[in-house]
Amino acid sequence: MKQFISHLSNKVDRISRWVMIGFFMVAFVITVYQVFSRFVLQSTILNEALPMVDFSVFNLTWAEELIRYLFVWIVFLGIGIVYKAKGHAQVEILHHYLSEKPKKYLHYFMEAINSALFLFLIFFGARILQYTNLQISPAMGINMTLIYVTVLFSSIICLIHSVNNIYDVRQGKVDVQDAMKVEEVQQQTNIS
Repeated sequence: MKQFISHLSNKVDRISRWVMIGFFMVAFVITVYQVFSRFVLQSTILNEALPMVDFSVFNLTWAEELIRYLFVWIVFLGIGIVYKAKGHAQVEILHHYLSEKPKKYLHYFMEAINSALFLFLIFFGARILQYTNLQISPAMGINMTLIYVTVLFSSIICLIHSVNNIYDVRQGKVDVQDAMKVEEVQQQTNIS
């Protein structure tokens, strides 16, 4: 079971990264096009030079909404990626002063709290989707469920990572990772 969860966690993380990169690229291209459309195609110089061409047809009214929704997806996918890398802000004072056995119980406790939170978000995220099914976005005309489902996806991804973290604590891998993090921070402070 541990192998399956570990493999699933790594696979989900890799897919999340690629989807996030794709969404960033699409958002970037559309943003550049929007800037070009506003400041070049809609400029007075171009309109005076070519008065017979209506450049307003090149203005995409739905583009800003799409960029906003892409960034919602990027943020929620990023939550899972950062959680997998243990990059969220945390208070580590207890962690550094505890011996090995209490430290292990602290990790179990924290992952249990995280898992409970993710289960809560999955349950209520799924319930919210019932209400958003009737909402349509104003500019693009898409169902808002496609946007709100990010809470559900992100929670499922984080729950997978949390279960994997529990298995890692059980096998004693957490202390090795913590030691590597402390070593990295020390190396970064020595460089600067």
